[in-house]
Amino acid sequence: MTVDEEIRKLTLRQREGRAINAVAELLRRTLSVPNIYLEPPASLIPADVLAVDRGGAGDLHAVEIQLASDLSPVEGQIRKAASHGDINERYKRATKVFIAKYRENLRTIHRKVMSIPAHYRYLAIPAESFGLAIGELAHFGLFPKDGIGRLGVITIKDRGEESPVAEMAAVAERFRVDPARLSSIESKLLTKNRPDIEVRI
Repeated sequence: MTVDEEIRKLTLRQREGRAINAVAELLRRTLSVPNIYLEPPASLIPADVLAVDRGGAGDLHAVEIQLASDLSPVEGQIRKAASHGDINERYKRATKVFIAKYRENLRTIHRKVMSIPAHYRYLAIPAESFGLAIGELAHFGLFPKDGIGRLGVITIKDRGEESPVAEMAAVAERFRVDPARLSSIESKLLTKNRPDIEVRI
């Protein structure tokens, strides 16, 4: 089996694992001396990647990664879903079904990401779904009700055998964080666990 064949057979979990590394690398490059936790305990902070700026003393940046096929509007998926009747009608029906499911899934994910107790919150999605996703996310609201903060969007570009690349597609703005939840994260995670990635000074 060649490397290319093996890459094509990766499970969703393996693809998300590769994306976690790509997101961690993006945060490592863009933040000031971050401490990065890969898949921290969901009971404390439900995120795939948590980066704490300024050597662990700064703002929390949390990223939720979503690469499931029902969040990627690939032409072939819609064509595959069209199975009966006139091809144009089947395509229209399948597209409508896909969009409805996409919207429902994205709304659930949006609620989850907006509730993460972090100063900066991001949703990471496949690069090819950004155009559709940003319109839906704007409809749900990139800003919280109190107006403080803005959801960031990171795109993941799959490059086959090469490592995927994470890029900042929509810049996040600082959210307000509940002090009690922040204190819990600091005492139960940040002071007791060594980060998975840290810059040695």
